[in-house]
Formats: sequence, C-alpha cells, structure tokens
Amino acid sequence: MSGTPLDALISALRGAPPADAEWFSVIEVANRCWMTPALFVALDSCGGLSCLPADARDYLGFIHDRNRQRNILLRGQLLEAVAALNRSGIQPILLKGAGIIFSTAERELGARMMSDLDLLVDEAEKPVAIIVLAELGYRAEGQHGFFRPQDAGMLELHGTGTVSGSYGSSIMDAANFSSVTCDAARARLPSPTLRALNLIVHDQIKDGDYWRGTTDLRHLHDLVGLAKSPQGVDWLHLSRILSGRLRQNAFETQLLTLRELFRVPIPEALCRRAMPRIQHWRRMVQIRHPRLAKPLRVAGALAWLGRRVRTKDGPKFTAANFAPRVLRKISQGRRETAEALMGIHLGPKL
Repeated sequence: MSGTPLDALISALRGAPPADAEWFSVIEVANRCWMTPALFVALDSCGGLSCLPADARDYLGFIHDRNRQRNILLRGQLLEAVAALNRSGIQPILLKGAGIIFSTAERELGARMMSDLDLLVDEAEKPVAIIVLAELGYRAEGQHGFFRPQDAGMLELHGTGTVSGSYGSSIMDAANFSSVTCDAARARLPSPTLRALNLIVHDQIKDGDYWRGTTDLRHLHDLVGLAKSPQGVDWLHLSRILSGRLRQNAFETQLLTLRELFRVPIPEALCRRAMPRIQHWRRMVQIRHPRLAKPLRVAGALAWLGRRVRTKDGPKFTAANFAPRVLRKISQGRRETAEALMGIHLGPKL
C-alpha cells in the first residue's frame, strides 16, 4: 500500500500505526469517515498515542470522550424504548449500531460513531411497536424513522417482511439470535454471521456501493470486529444463503476489499470469480487514484441513479431533477481534500 493518509489510517486501525504518518492529514480522513473515536481506541490499545504530537493526541481524546458521552445518551434512549416494547410483549432485534451500543462493554462505549438506532420487529408486532413509541413521545419521520427533539438520535423501526425481501433469504432463518439483557431491557442480537450479512447487503445493495464503487470504511471496520469475535463469521454460509448473481458479486466484492485493506482471512473459494475481482479493482482505483476516479465516479453515479429509477427504489426522479442530482455527485469530487478519497463515503451511513 502507498503512504497516503488513508493507508496510514487503515494501518493504525489494524494496530500498526506507521512511524512517519502525517497525523493531521490522517485525522482529517478519519473525521470524514466517522472513524476518529475508533482511531483513538486503536492507537490507545497498541500504545501508539505517545507517538502523536500532543495537540493531535488531545484532539483525538476529546472527540472520543464527547462521542462516549453521546453514546451514553443513545444507549439510555435505546434502553427506554426496548423496555417499553418488552412491556408489550415485544423483544426487538437490534441491528448495526444499536446492537453494538446495547451490548458493548462500558470501557469501549466511545469507539463507534452513529446517528440513529435500528430496531427490527416481527411484521405482526410492528403496529403495536408504533403505538408504544408514540406513547413515549416519538413522532414518525420518513419511512421508518421515529423522532423526539430531546434525544441524541432517531429510532428506525423495521419489519421483518421488508428486511427479508432485501436479503433474498428469510432473515429469521439465516442464523441464530441470542437474547441479551441490559438494565432489565431484553432484546435479541443477531449472530456475527447475520450481522455481517446485514452490513454487506445494506451497503452494497441498498445504498448502492456496488454500482458506485464506494466503500463505507466504518462498516468495513465493523466487519473486522465481527470476524474477530469468538463466534466469527461463516462466510461460506452467507454465500450459500445469498440468492442471485448480483448479490453474490456484491458480497464477494466486499470480502475482497475486507481482505486487502484489513487482512481478514477469507475462504479462497470466495475470492476467485472475475466480476467481483474487477469491481474490487475499481474500488481500489477510486480510493487511490483521484484522476482515474473521476470518470468511474460519474459512471457509478449514473448507474446507481438509473437503477433506482428502474426499480422505483427511493425518491421519484423527473427530467427536471435527475440532471441536478448527477451534477451534485460530480461536483462533490471537486473539493481538494475529497480528491484523495473518491471511493470513501464522506458522511454518515449506519
């Protein structure tokens, strides 16, 4: 890997910070990827904080501490909602950041940045769950969101019917769930294998990373943690339950990126096919070669917007607003700092 700020960030997240890193540039990349608290934790764990300039070290500690305070508020909000659902006989499934914040140890609570909390309930339970949230003072916002002005973040309430359709296999049958308790609130937590499935399909298919050639570094780092958990991730099982060539290609593309950037062991059988290898090459080009990334970025934005029109997924597009959306995607790459990060999401995505 070349010595770019992004490469230095990834090395630091792996616990091997480079001695010659330009830390202010590395921190700028971490800020844009929502990885600043995770960078602090990684450097603290490997003893690398002492190598940083004092003001960079203080900044990382400040952001980590502020994020920890916010996550404490989010966890209190989540515990309140889960306990209220329990009283109505509902034990929700916690997805993505909600599962992390509910079950993580107190000392690790500041590592993960997030903006909302995702809950999954059985389709038949969803009407009752909506009533429960309304009684807590939440009001609906958007397709799945529930909002209160005093809270640190929004709740997202999903039904199993909608989610299962997105995965090509019943999410309830894909892997086992464990029951977890925190301050008398009880929820279900997917296995690491199912949580990995959720992250990969969410990013690659739902959010269009496969078409756009982009990478959510924060979710990739989440996958590293799942792979290193005691249960680990059964990548071959995920390959078997994902239906269709498109999902297989998107899944294997993500695994190739995970292997290259974070050196996670991946079964060789999932790293051989041509299309995922081409897509992975494209992602790496968009990350590391800004000049080449521009035409790829435009093509990816057009492909993704075109898919959303064809599948009627997301906002309705008209001739009047289609072109401005494409131009915004193109102009996003003109910022000087973003040039080196063409393939990395420059904003929150959970």
